[in-house]
Amino acid sequence: MRTYETRLHLDDDTSLRVYAERFNRAIHAMHAQRSSGQASAKPSFMRAFDLTARQYNAVKNRLDAMTASAKELRPLRLADLQERLAAVARKIERESARESVRLEMLHHLKRRLDRLHNTIVRLESDETLRICFGSRKLFNAQHHLEKNGFSSHEEWQTAWRDARSSEFFVLGSKDETAGCQGCVMMHLGDDRFRLRLRTVGAMRSYATFDLRFVYGTEHLLGALECGQALSYRFKRDAKGWRVFVSTAVIPPERTTVRPAGCIGVDQNDGFVTVSQTDRFGNLVASQNLPLNTKHLGTKATTTCIAQVVKQIVADAVRTAKPISIERLNFAKKKAQLSYASASRNVMLSAFTYRQFAILLAARATDAGVELITMNPAYSSKIGRQKYARRYGLSVHMAAAFVLARRAQGFRDRYLSSDEKRRRSTREDAAVPVLVAKERRLRGRAKVEPGGPSPHGDPVRAERSEILRAAAGGIPVREGDSSPSSAMRVRRAS
Repeated sequence: MRTYETRLHLDDDTSLRVYAERFNRAIHAMHAQRSSGQASAKPSFMRAFDLTARQYNAVKNRLDAMTASAKELRPLRLADLQERLAAVARKIERESARESVRLEMLHHLKRRLDRLHNTIVRLESDETLRICFGSRKLFNAQHHLEKNGFSSHEEWQTAWRDARSSEFFVLGSKDETAGCQGCVMMHLGDDRFRLRLRTVGAMRSYATFDLRFVYGTEHLLGALECGQALSYRFKRDAKGWRVFVSTAVIPPERTTVRPAGCIGVDQNDGFVTVSQTDRFGNLVASQNLPLNTKHLGTKATTTCIAQVVKQIVADAVRTAKPISIERLNFAKKKAQLSYASASRNVMLSAFTYRQFAILLAARATDAGVELITMNPAYSSKIGRQKYARRYGLSVHMAAAFVLARRAQGFRDRYLSSDEKRRRSTREDAAVPVLVAKERRLRGRAKVEPGGPSPHGDPVRAERSEILRAAAGGIPVREGDSSPSSAMRVRRAS
């Protein structure tokens, strides 16, 4: 699904305000009926609010989406609250262990701990789905009018009603005219379009708006020609009305193949690392692309990310290789921002992983590039352990290299300290014994290395005996009595 946005320039928005008020009153009534268990039938509900069948479907679709979102966010909110509760408990433990306990801070921490605990208990015990239309922040502003910039309760009530009826949704279908009979789009030429919106009420009337899209014109024209469904969302803000047009993405022909190799992408604080592999999983190239979004506004951040994404996708198209990106989740870390260091808080707050991943997925889809999302577990540790020194890479470059290999199906296993110690001890156990024994025998026999045969040279005879013992009793080939040969024989056994 792809959404394109533009702004309407209107002299009179009465028709849009009436539509938004009727639409949102219908949503509020439907939610109240569902919560009370007394949902009305579709015909009676349509008559009560004077809606068409398609407008009723749009109301139901919008409320279903809000309900599904609230249900999905409920366990995530519980997990976030539990993380905050654990962070406060650890902070209280550290404050209590101080030599000079700060009693006032400890008191406020315990109060916060109690509030979080009560909130968790209430959420776990109450299964009622609660949705606040207009936002809880604005609703609670009525209790502190001056602090929130309101001179009277009537002024707040006006803002509250405007917020509750600031948008509406028009549902489309592919079997309707221009993909939506409630709002028909017509192309006027170039990037200019005209919308014909069917208003609500007993009188069958239409409102017409001329608009133009800065981007997405080709996609919208393709959707109109193919008869795809087009859905519209009208939203009012401080500057006026905006319209969002959503339609399914027309998948282009894929231009990348996995056997050609892969491009691994590892996002870090201030830069993005890109490593490229060939079809055998060997390193081809690696580079760092600057991406510093600290202290940037929303539009500047989006522009900075778009430039980096454009370069990565261009490399993927040129080399016909898919892109591998890590799948990250910073919900737990961001829940502990109140008790982390200032530098760490700035880093996590400015880390735009989600926005970067969404933009990369959109641009890769448009270019026909396959995007592979991988689990980043141990990628940095494996890169540091196996590839950083071998290829002269930084840890981040090596991590991106591991992600690319992982997307190709190559397995890289991380060895813990104990496992590395056991392996090195097992493989090199015979070497110190051999070296010490050889020195002692050479000093005693005073013979030059490389005698005529193992039987005539006591040093070579003793070496063969030690290697045979290290190889588990397997005889060693004559003329190949080096420590590495014993290692090869023992591994083969």
